[in-house]
Amino acid sequence: MALGTPDDNAFTDAGTLLARFARQETTPTTVLREQEARLAALEPVLRCYITHDLAGSTAAARAADQAWREGRPRPLLGLTLGVKDLYDVAGLPTTGGSAAYGQEPAQADATVVARLREAGVVITGKTNTEELAFGVITEPTRNPYDPSRIPGGSSGGSAAALAAGLIHLAIGTDTAGSIRIPSALCGVVGLKPSTGLTSRSGVMPLSDTLDFAGPMARTVADVRLMLDVMAGYDPDDPLSLPALPPAPPRLDGLGIPWAWLEGEIDQDTRRLFAHSVELLERLGLRPQSLDWPRPEEFMALQGRIRAPETYLTHRDAISDRPGRFGPGLVERIAAGRDTQAVDYVQAMRERQGVRRELERDLEQRGIGFVALPTTPIPAPPAGVPKVQLPSGQGLTVREALIRYTAPFNVTGWPALSLPMGLGGDGLPRGLQLAGRIYDDYALLDLAERLSGLLPPLPRPRNL
Repeated sequence: MALGTPDDNAFTDAGTLLARFARQETTPTTVLREQEARLAALEPVLRCYITHDLAGSTAAARAADQAWREGRPRPLLGLTLGVKDLYDVAGLPTTGGSAAYGQEPAQADATVVARLREAGVVITGKTNTEELAFGVITEPTRNPYDPSRIPGGSSGGSAAALAAGLIHLAIGTDTAGSIRIPSALCGVVGLKPSTGLTSRSGVMPLSDTLDFAGPMARTVADVRLMLDVMAGYDPDDPLSLPALPPAPPRLDGLGIPWAWLEGEIDQDTRRLFAHSVELLERLGLRPQSLDWPRPEEFMALQGRIRAPETYLTHRDAISDRPGRFGPGLVERIAAGRDTQAVDYVQAMRERQGVRRELERDLEQRGIGFVALPTTPIPAPPAGVPKVQLPSGQGLTVREALIRYTAPFNVTGWPALSLPMGLGGDGLPRGLQLAGRIYDDYALLDLAERLSGLLPPLPRPRNL
């Protein structure tokens, strides 16, 4: 059953909708009711939410109505927001997608949630996440473009809700690609910011130094609006930046690790990526081939850092209540228990060395941005543990989906995914653009210019 029309409020971009609110053409309460009707029809299939807060969102929408009537606008006033269930939201439990947590409601908002609330968002509830954000599937959420397929993860509930028009904005977290992967698979936009740009205080951690808190939306412009609100110093996050360093000098080179893609991406992804590169050339960038270490080397280094950090966070829970975790998760967490301090320090030193080596390479060659598909494959079918790349190589779903995203968690550079089109199978393909450290706004500038040249992504069928 089709819901709404192609130009209804559920799929309207933030800037247009804010203008409608200002002109009193519609109200936040009216839009919330429209999205609630969509939710009633679609949630039994898509299952995007862990906690749906109708009472809280209704009260917030009414308050936004009043603020607009009184001429008291705010940057995001009346826009609906889905919050990944790793972030604390006052009065709601933070479960992390696990029965082991969330027995009591949070007492206060996470820092970025508080900032978004102050900017006027209407928080609709807590969106689904892979348990503890430790994966890329996000059961039982399904992909709006094909409900037989996964949305990706671990921010899968946020991405699916955006793609289905259930919310206007969302927030996710990203340790190896958990914002960018579901954004790519569900056809939305997601940004992993630079290290320290957005606070993680009040966010359930998976990895102290690899986790990132970032915005998700259907357009690059909406992601920028969110980042303007979310970014800023927070003394409660040890990696938070007291001030954003000056952006690096603009460079017009575009780095592409072509060797990574050989035999790994399907024909539709290759076609769409080649077209995106042509458009980037039209925007004045000069493509150059990057000779980088293989993705497996980045993935291994990411794992050596993440494992002990994850164990340190969850060791008490797996000891006190192991029966509340999903199958195999206690063993995966415990795998970091025996990491020696010297091995962890060595991995962190290697991380810094890799980052500086790659940064010098980009600087010397005049490369300001990196482009590649976000994932080598589109959304896999639900329940399939392994996939095969075009080369015939078999990988677990996790190994396949984090191949091109995990490197930028290691480097700490900003990276985003935006839709570059649908394949012949009707599934979205994502383009990943990365920039140099603290060049987040230049990256958003480029992505917004590119998105203006790409054809709009069709909505999911029947939505």
